[in-house]
Amino acid sequence: MSLITTLKRFGITTGGAAAAASKASVIYLVRGENPKSVTIPTPIGLRIEVPVDKYERRDDKYCATVRKFAGDNPDALDGLEILSCSKRSLSFTIKGGEGIGVITRPGLRGEIGSKSISPTAMEMIKAAVKEVTDENVEVEISVPNGRTIARNTMNPSIGIVDGISILGTTGIEYPVSDEDYMDHLRTEICVIKHSGSKGLVIAPGNVSFEVAKRMFGDIAVKIGDRVGDTIKLAEEMGFEKVTLISLPGKLVKVAAGIMNTHNKYGDARVETITYASVLADIEVEKIRKIANSLTVSEALTYLDKEERVKVMKVVAERALKRLKSITNMSVEVIALSEEGEVLARADQP
Repeated sequence: MSLITTLKRFGITTGGAAAAASKASVIYLVRGENPKSVTIPTPIGLRIEVPVDKYERRDDKYCATVRKFAGDNPDALDGLEILSCSKRSLSFTIKGGEGIGVITRPGLRGEIGSKSISPTAMEMIKAAVKEVTDENVEVEISVPNGRTIARNTMNPSIGIVDGISILGTTGIEYPVSDEDYMDHLRTEICVIKHSGSKGLVIAPGNVSFEVAKRMFGDIAVKIGDRVGDTIKLAEEMGFEKVTLISLPGKLVKVAAGIMNTHNKYGDARVETITYASVLADIEVEKIRKIANSLTVSEALTYLDKEERVKVMKVVAERALKRLKSITNMSVEVIALSEEGEVLARADQP
């Protein structure tokens, strides 16, 4: 077994940076203080200390800037300035300003026409501000270079225009796309193997991992994009069964035969969901809408609950077939909705 020889640096999400900037700006507003760093709560229960880059006054607004830090994860947003300005108000308000993208398509995390701040990131920002004061304040978050930087992200291709998104389900950015992450996975999987388990449950992201832990307990591991590599590793270690549990966006890539789901290795998401819709006998007009979608999430908004189940059953079965082509282990695939609800299952001994 190889060992981790270097320490990998974790970063903060755009949501984490926005929460830190917002807390700092409100401290400046209500206390007149300019702390060099602030500590913010995260959705996973950890508290993280984040440096504050600078403070400034803009008329009646008190502003603070935090630079996003990506750690050792390749990220086009590393070093990006996120600015938060607060002022006293008649109500408690958190809003997005210049440089934060606008949602233009269905299926994304927010209403069409609203700023792209995910619900989890918004709750993290609110929680950070509420640690400072219960007074009514208006906090506006902006990204000075957001319009320009967004051209180097996937936002334009998924229907978010004129800026970046404020995202993050944990507040912490894990170096899951780094090559050395396989050493970390090897260690985690080895621990599970030595616990006596004959099965391994793998989940690409935070939401699917939380569902996997609730369903299967301590034999679940978060793998990032490394689906194929992890399955080969599990077989080398002698596991008898592997279960992949995933949200639609990643699972359709596996169904297309893409075993590293990072976008630099391929896509075919919309093509795959369209293909699955044809096999599921979805009506032609809906298939046309699906084929013209920018994301899998958008495609699924054109289907009712029963149709989503039928389509994701096809996707799960297709993903199962792809996985069986690379392993002799027993395989199970569980397809989740965006909210973490089980939509379909497929298994093969």
